[in-house]
Amino acid sequence: MIDLIIRNGKIIDGTGNSSFLSDIAVNDGIIVEIEKSSNLEAKEEWNALGKVICPGFIDIHSHADFSLLADRRNESAIRQGITTVVTGNCGHGPAPAGNHKLVKQNTVGFSENWGVDIVWDSFSEYLECLFSQGLSVNVAPLVPHGTVRLAVLGHSKKKPTIVELEKMKSLVEESMSAGAIGISTGLEYSPGIYADEQELSVLASVSAKYNGIYASHIRNRGEKFKLAVKEALNICSNAGLPAQLSHLAPRPYAPKGSLNQILDLVEKTRVKEGMNIGLDSFPDIWGPGTVAHLLPYWVYEGDHEEVLNRLKSPETIDKCRKQFSNPSNFLLRLGGLDKFYLVSSKSFPELIGKNFIEIGDYFSCDPIEGIFKLLLADGTDYYNVLLRHIYATKTDLDHLLLNSNCSLGSDGVVSAKDGVLADFTMNRSSYGYTIRFIKEYVLERKMFKLEEAIRKMTSLPAESAGLSKRGSIEKNKAADILVLNLKELSDNSSDESPNQYPSGVELVVVNGKIVMEKEKLFNSFPGKHAKK
Repeated sequence: MIDLIIRNGKIIDGTGNSSFLSDIAVNDGIIVEIEKSSNLEAKEEWNALGKVICPGFIDIHSHADFSLLADRRNESAIRQGITTVVTGNCGHGPAPAGNHKLVKQNTVGFSENWGVDIVWDSFSEYLECLFSQGLSVNVAPLVPHGTVRLAVLGHSKKKPTIVELEKMKSLVEESMSAGAIGISTGLEYSPGIYADEQELSVLASVSAKYNGIYASHIRNRGEKFKLAVKEALNICSNAGLPAQLSHLAPRPYAPKGSLNQILDLVEKTRVKEGMNIGLDSFPDIWGPGTVAHLLPYWVYEGDHEEVLNRLKSPETIDKCRKQFSNPSNFLLRLGGLDKFYLVSSKSFPELIGKNFIEIGDYFSCDPIEGIFKLLLADGTDYYNVLLRHIYATKTDLDHLLLNSNCSLGSDGVVSAKDGVLADFTMNRSSYGYTIRFIKEYVLERKMFKLEEAIRKMTSLPAESAGLSKRGSIEKNKAADILVLNLKELSDNSSDESPNQYPSGVELVVVNGKIVMEKEKLFNSFPGKHAKK
């Protein structure tokens, strides 16, 4: 007798192929049979008549490295059908932790108030902490370049010496041998902004030794968009590994026609060099960001104590006022402070949804001083004060999503409406991007067939991340399986109220174990280290 049979469902296998009616049999965490009217007997049966069966969704671009540890139910992921998250993106992450103070500052979602601390040094020790107590989702971790650079150079702008570069290589080597699926960069952020192409090529070569990938938040998506993409492709070509170009939409102030040029460049490179080049985006014109990134880099470089001392200084506020009057900051170029909206603040939840002009009025000060008041109020959690900003035009977003090599990702975190994460939300995609994509782009706007939409969230990100055992409904593949009720499908999140769970996900199976059924979440933690 096997563990589980899901019967009578319309199977969309994740490859883009047409749907078909069949049963799926699961045993020991593996799909063992796909057969209509299977005669196998199971300990548990589930009737999916009138419903869609598909692979569990893979979030190719997550920042859940730390929030996974804080709440192991991983509820906001599970409830939208995500069974695997790729972490360590944009050069941010908690390991390898050569300098614990600086790593805390470089980890999205770190909080000293969540009952979890950074107690590891190496990447392998981080993974042991991550998986030893169980998770509901699988995790495929990237080693973040920014964290590696901090361990050796801190926030120094200098080029590493031969000895320093060797130290960085050894940290990447240890991380890859421990099970990282590749290396990531965040080249618009400190300290990644200080790295040159040579440094990145050398470190990417270490990832290549382990058949890893290079996932990059590129250096510029404005006037130098094409140059930034060329740099990423050069690094991958030099190092000999696949590319994953993160949230690749041009910023609204980029030259007209930038996206077409980039997609042409990517396709020509793919054909000419035979390079696997993945792209990704989230289905929203609004993107997430940290409020701290509205300020010059020097304000938030260093450990928490150093940053908080600067934030308390009237001199710092005065210096930043001058910077705001002549904005070179990539965020500030997106518009005035009336174009940025608060998304997450532990101390001032009543201000969520307000723009920064309104927040300044609330504090009876100018909006720049208001930013400082927000950050200081959350103390060492200042990096978790989050905003939303214009990410892309609707035209560019649609065009990018239509590209056959563009996967879907959250660019968010894993959170929950209760527990220690209740006040922490990065963006509405953290709660519902998978369902929003199907509902809006398939059922309403009819831009995609359902089979193609599901491919973009299953086999395509699995291929891009090198996860050969996941991403499709096939015999001998990992049993990460969903049952969707299309009639009930709804993303209930909004920009004003992002932390709302979706509807229509009726069954979530991770490695053969049911973790959610009919909106009931079980205390089941079958998630595994998703390795290449």
